Amino acid sequence: MYSTSGCTSGLLLESQRDRTAATVTGVPEAFLLSPPGSNHVSVIHEPPVKKYLYWCDQCNVPLIGRTCSCGANGREIELLQPYDVRPALSADMALIKNLVHEQFGNVPIPSVLLLNKTGGVDRADLVIAHGHRFGWLTFDPVTRKFSLDIAPEALPYILKHVTKGIVDLETGIDTPGGAGRMGGKKFRLKEARPDGTVIVKFRTRFGTGVVKDGQIRVKELMPVDLRTGKNPDWEQVVEQNRYHLKNLERSSVRMIKQHIHDRPKCNVSFSGGKDSTAVLTLARKAGVTEAFFLDTGIEFPETIAFVKSQGVPVIEKAGDFWQAVDKAGPPGKDNRWCCKLLKLRPLKLHLAEIGACVTVQGNRWYESWNRAGLEETSQNPANPLQLNISPIRNWRALEVFLYLWWQKAAMNPLYEQGIERIGCYVCPSMLESEYEILKVMHPDYARRWDAVLTEYAKKRGLPDAYAQWGLWRWKALPPKMRELCRDRGIPVRDDYTLQAEPPAGREETVEIAGEKTMEPAMEAQETGGYTVEAIRRDFPILGDIIYLDNAATSFSPEPVIAAQVEFEHRYRANVGRGVHRLTSIASQRYWHAHEKVAEFIGGKNGVTVFTKNTTESVNMVAQGMIWKSGDRVATTILEHHSNLLPWRNLSKRGVATDIIGITPDYSLDLAALERTITDSTRLVAVTQASNVLGVVTPIPEIAKVCHDHGVFLLVDGAQAVPHLPVDVEKLGCDFYCFSGHKMLGPTGTGVLWMKEPCIEPSVLGGGMVEAVTSDGCTLAQGYQRYEAGTPNIAGGIGLGAAVDYLQAIGMEKIHRYETDLTSRLITGLSKNPKVHVFAPQKPEHRIGVVSFTVDGFHPHEVAQQMDETADIMVRSGHHCCQPLVESLGIPDGTVRASLALYNTRQECDMLVATLEELTR
Repeated sequence: MYSTSGCTSGLLLESQRDRTAATVTGVPEAFLLSPPGSNHVSVIHEPPVKKYLYWCDQCNVPLIGRTCSCGANGREIELLQPYDVRPALSADMALIKNLVHEQFGNVPIPSVLLLNKTGGVDRADLVIAHGHRFGWLTFDPVTRKFSLDIAPEALPYILKHVTKGIVDLETGIDTPGGAGRMGGKKFRLKEARPDGTVIVKFRTRFGTGVVKDGQIRVKELMPVDLRTGKNPDWEQVVEQNRYHLKNLERSSVRMIKQHIHDRPKCNVSFSGGKDSTAVLTLARKAGVTEAFFLDTGIEFPETIAFVKSQGVPVIEKAGDFWQAVDKAGPPGKDNRWCCKLLKLRPLKLHLAEIGACVTVQGNRWYESWNRAGLEETSQNPANPLQLNISPIRNWRALEVFLYLWWQKAAMNPLYEQGIERIGCYVCPSMLESEYEILKVMHPDYARRWDAVLTEYAKKRGLPDAYAQWGLWRWKALPPKMRELCRDRGIPVRDDYTLQAEPPAGREETVEIAGEKTMEPAMEAQETGGYTVEAIRRDFPILGDIIYLDNAATSFSPEPVIAAQVEFEHRYRANVGRGVHRLTSIASQRYWHAHEKVAEFIGGKNGVTVFTKNTTESVNMVAQGMIWKSGDRVATTILEHHSNLLPWRNLSKRGVATDIIGITPDYSLDLAALERTITDSTRLVAVTQASNVLGVVTPIPEIAKVCHDHGVFLLVDGAQAVPHLPVDVEKLGCDFYCFSGHKMLGPTGTGVLWMKEPCIEPSVLGGGMVEAVTSDGCTLAQGYQRYEAGTPNIAGGIGLGAAVDYLQAIGMEKIHRYETDLTSRLITGLSKNPKVHVFAPQKPEHRIGVVSFTVDGFHPHEVAQQMDETADIMVRSGHHCCQPLVESLGIPDGTVRASLALYNTRQECDMLVATLEELTR
């Protein structure tokens, strides 16, 4: 536990209180778990990092150990997370000098400055000079300007050189000073001054102040003793730390030698950055000769040239970033799909060629939360061929630079030019301040990326700030960026994504689940009147994944979740068993949910019973009908196990089951059905839409055959209800079963609709009776007869909300949209000669369930690869239809991509593209 109060060292702790009261600066968000309003920072995991910087006041140099080569002990300076202090290099020094000179005149700047990250909306560094805080260097992504807020501790070293930027409080403010405390107060200036930090003077005391909108807020005033410190250079800093650098090198080389033979080969993963350069130097000292660099295709040319100058082979196996970004949109810090495409996949291909190896890497504890607990060795979770070792995991950036300078090793020139993050030039982790440098260094690169961002924002109606302020770098904005947007009037949704702005003069109103939102007409035109982007906003779980497993379970939109939460928070009570207000509300809402569902399927004239799922609904019919030995049930090869096993189980009562096959185009063999039905057939059980092939069966025609022979018809509508308009009266069935969790509703909810309540209740108990006597009972009427015990009340109400949501959009619209998506997906998959699709040819005969196999891959392998390489979730295996897949000659099953109303064309294209890459 760390606190921002009660510490005496003050180098970074004081700076926090000066800059913000709401944010602990210098701490990446991933490191913190802080209760609202708390002054404390809870560190949920803390590696043994170096929390102190030492400073030799005698030599005026920073130390990486406690002692200096001069023999003096260093002054301890307590730091805060992430502790990754680093040198100010050429571009940093020039920037700081220019800012100081603009504000205060020709003030000399020491040759040795350190930078330490603090909290901010973009670049935010505490500048350390002479072992004290000198100021805060920040970049404003809105104004695109740097600023330097001078710290009071800098005044003893600069005051005698200052020629401007001083406000005398005795003469420069409207309210004269002299009485009481002035620190912390705000005064109006007599003369206009530019906004920013100034030095304030009051008689013999000095301090700093902040000018804004013609007013000045004065910080603490104090007497200042002028000082002059030595001005060593970095070569002297290296010399004074030589002993500590030798120890670091000795320990790291020993670690590499210890593990160099853990695998048949040993190599260095080289990125061209400072850390991997240090590791390359150490590994070569340890005897490692092999290295590799993965070229993403969007690297700085300076990096490529530097890599080649180091004699490191360049591996070019990355996917096409520009093609992928057209489909997936810009990557974000919280949506790093690019890493899998450009790094992880090429690495797998490279390792497949070279075999098992030990890879020396430059990961450090101080870089990110993910690396904060890095061990000496770690097995690559994505590839068992690679064992990673991290010999500099406990080094800070300061140690890395000092080591490279000590070794006189060449470094990537981008560091001296102001680029701290060496990597892809469109990396979302790059700062906007660095992107400004890219615009000068490589304007053609910046123009291309700006065009991508601008077009992406335009298509989605996003504000100009999306590209201009760098808001594209997050899918869901973090608190600091949400605050920036709020202050600047940029609307942000509840899920922390940017609110779309309709083009001026071209708006149309779209009603989603009873709420009207303004959507760009452009989006409606693109999707034929179907606003999928508006719908997706109600499904924040989609995030950065592509979910194509909707035939198993769909996601629930916010209104459905809200309906369940409202029950729990506002009127949680049992139904039908009391007269108090809460049970009255719950009973009415639960009953109303039945009415909504009945109307949704055109079944108001029947009985609508809530169950757990389709499986329970089918079993209720199987157990509730009166059977006699010799009866027969006809079902089909298309059925889910839930519409097969309950009928087979009736064999214990002497009931036989007949299975009807399909034709070569996957349609049900109606002629075989008619031949199968005999005088002994009591019931036909058939799916309306297959969960494997997506084929839609002709229920009205089947119903006619059944009724002509006096046979009951049960329809499994689990796959049909979420995707097709359903009217059970027009279908002509006697029983209709489906699940809530496949139609945006809660899990554990289902429906059994009966034309007539002709089956016996399978469960007896409270709630399903009108009266109970000593020798009998009177059963309740309606659905209550079949819902004994306390039902899933919240789930039932949530199911009613799901029906509201679907009806507000319109099932006809959903069906048309999904039909287009399905055709697009099947067409794309069919172009790949190694992919074999199992789906009906005619769009009107299918729903958005597409099964396929891939040559050379087990279906489970394909599903795993889709997840690991592209965040695409598909189902694999038999899909609870083992007789069907075996009859098709595919005993291992299929890969199944199943669509829903919130899936997009881009997601279908990404699946096709990923399969192309996999099979290539």
